Amino acid sequence: MERVLRVVSIFAVLLLLAPVLADLGSGVGAGCVQSAAFAAEAGNNEERAAPAAEPISDPLEKLNRGIFKLNDRLYFWVMKPTATVYSWYFPEGFRICVRNAFTNFMFPVRFINNVLQGKFQYAGTEAGRFAVNSTLGFAGMWDIAARDFGLAVRDEDFGQTLGAWGAGSGFYIVLPVFGPSNVRDTVGLGVDSVTNPVFWLASTPVSAGVKAGKTVNSMSLMIGEYEDFKKSALDPYVSMREAYTQYRAEEMAK
Repeated sequence: MERVLRVVSIFAVLLLLAPVLADLGSGVGAGCVQSAAFAAEAGNNEERAAPAAEPISDPLEKLNRGIFKLNDRLYFWVMKPTATVYSWYFPEGFRICVRNAFTNFMFPVRFINNVLQGKFQYAGTEAGRFAVNSTLGFAGMWDIAARDFGLAVRDEDFGQTLGAWGAGSGFYIVLPVFGPSNVRDTVGLGVDSVTNPVFWLASTPVSAGVKAGKTVNSMSLMIGEYEDFKKSALDPYVSMREAYTQYRAEEMAK
């Protein structure tokens, strides 16, 4: 009974935090979650931590640094404690299944952007993944498509679509809550939010709760990565800027 009450209390906290976390995890540069992901990418590949071949345009650096510090505090004061408590009560296997289900749920964003970029084979792969995982994978909790059929995720977003259409990245931006981005990806973030199925949920509280749950679950699987990144960086702001820019350049080249 005590364990049940604790689990209920966790969900109560998520609902209370929903207004703060509602927009996290839904776009290209989704704040703390994406920062941790870019940090992990930089840590796994030394080339990504190296300066980019061309100078990165950052005319708003002073403002960006302030927002970077704000997002950093959001991670340590809100996201990490919430994700840590969440991980105490839900085993890693369960959290991975939840992450897989959310990945499956985001199928329309990937499918539409693959079509818009003319990557019809990849769009077909995404359609096949969705069909297999939604049925054999029990609503996507198990990635049967990748494990048994070799159908890997073909992740594309509208920022990449704009790049494929010839749009430049523009200058670097750090968005409050959302984290590292640039002009092109910020526009893409807005478009992708409309094709995100969560956007179309009838109830705003339900939509906010779903987004908050997705963010906390994702963060619980990456605790420690952002911390390691900060420890190894002489200037975390510059290192994150370079890691993000290099990451997006590599995504565009695929």
